[in-house]
Amino acid sequence: MAYEREGAQPAGLAVVQHIATVAALRVAMVRNERETLRREGAETLAELLQEVLDPESARRRLARHAIEGDTVLIVVRRATDEALLRCLQDHPHLLLTWGEDRYVLGSPVLAGEIGGLPDAAAGMSRPFLPGAALRVAQREALWAVSKAVESGRPVVRYGDDSTGRWLPDDPAVLTALVEHVLGEVLRYDAAHESQLLVSVRTWMERDRRTETAAAALHIHPNTLAYRLRRFGALADRDLASTGALAEVWLAIQAAGTLGLTD
Repeated sequence: MAYEREGAQPAGLAVVQHIATVAALRVAMVRNERETLRREGAETLAELLQEVLDPESARRRLARHAIEGDTVLIVVRRATDEALLRCLQDHPHLLLTWGEDRYVLGSPVLAGEIGGLPDAAAGMSRPFLPGAALRVAQREALWAVSKAVESGRPVVRYGDDSTGRWLPDDPAVLTALVEHVLGEVLRYDAAHESQLLVSVRTWMERDRRTETAAAALHIHPNTLAYRLRRFGALADRDLASTGALAEVWLAIQAAGTLGLTD
């Protein structure tokens, strides 16, 4: 928009074209600045995830992007960069594409914006202060997004699940639990392209209702019953035992936290 100065003589189409050119250049500059900030933000988030930035450098980088106060890490699946940029354009954030996942760093309010994207599934970590290491937050967000995909919910916040809250943060402890309880099952599934672990997880998530779980898996109830027996034999756990069920359920949650299950 251009305003005419009082007393100025009409200058014709040439001035309008000049104004349009200046405006177009300004728009191009703004777009270039935003794209530069996005690239810098993606690089910063990658370095934070790889833990190559010291806390003070991390805080300075994040302050450049107006990220202060309570911060969360969100992992998003089934959403494009373009869709995320549109819904987040009014909020300070960092965005990084990593494989099929999109990592978003920013305020907890971002979860509400992302939750409105059609078909998207997102998992959010617990809040932390800018500059903190992202190792734990990444595990939390990956665990939460796996629960979002499984449950069909648009957003799952880490800690929504009462069982997951009690798992230790130490990946070595989680790995040991998974290996101790599920190691043989995981190796069998990998070698035979079977779905024993998925079947047992689906069965347990549906309160051990065989008919309901079989329908969710699109298999016959007898097939599911066979898989449950095979799982029990490989894991050396009797799924009719309350103690074994509790141990298997915790191990399945640990596997999800480590990103070992879909």
